[in-house]
Amino acid sequence: MRDDNRRGPGTIGKFYGVGLGPGDPKLLTLKAKEILEKVDVIFVPKADREGNSRARSIVEAATAGPWNFVELIFPMAKDEKILGSYWKKAAGRIAEEVWIGKTVAFVTIGDPFIYSTYIYVLKTLRQNFPDIEVETIPGISAFNAAASLAQIPLVEGEERLAILPVTDDLRPLRETFKEFDTVVLMKVGSKLERVVRL
Repeated sequence: MRDDNRRGPGTIGKFYGVGLGPGDPKLLTLKAKEILEKVDVIFVPKADREGNSRARSIVEAATAGPWNFVELIFPMAKDEKILGSYWKKAAGRIAEEVWIGKTVAFVTIGDPFIYSTYIYVLKTLRQNFPDIEVETIPGISAFNAAASLAQIPLVEGEERLAILPVTDDLRPLRETFKEFDTVVLMKVGSKLERVVRL
């Protein structure tokens, strides 16, 4: 445990959810940097055991070590029954560290409350460990970064903005395109060509 973050005997630690922004380490907020440089443990989500974690590389590039990383596996699956066991395991692992007095962070690309695994981990943690103190640090979302890069305002005046994920059934998008001035599509992936044709 870092000396500047040490807690007294018998006290529990604290859990932070930290948004890392859209991928550029320079877009990490000052608040996120401050938290990540003081916590004892940083939990990093990964899709599988192989390969590198983008979230981890951002933390390493944007903050001063030393770091104590713990990688948590969350497979790229849609079945909530399958994912639920991973969320429960992650929440339990986080709680283990908090109960022995450590402060911990769970990092996520973008903002923690926009289509993030953090949402499900937090729900599970609150259900099973309601006494744990939680603080969530927002991050810059990918669509904010994209709009800035393109120099295109998302909305102005009384314009309306819709943010939604792209599902296999694209038909509902047609009505959304008609009803909103700006539509942000997330989770497009392999469906990009179909969306462009629509």
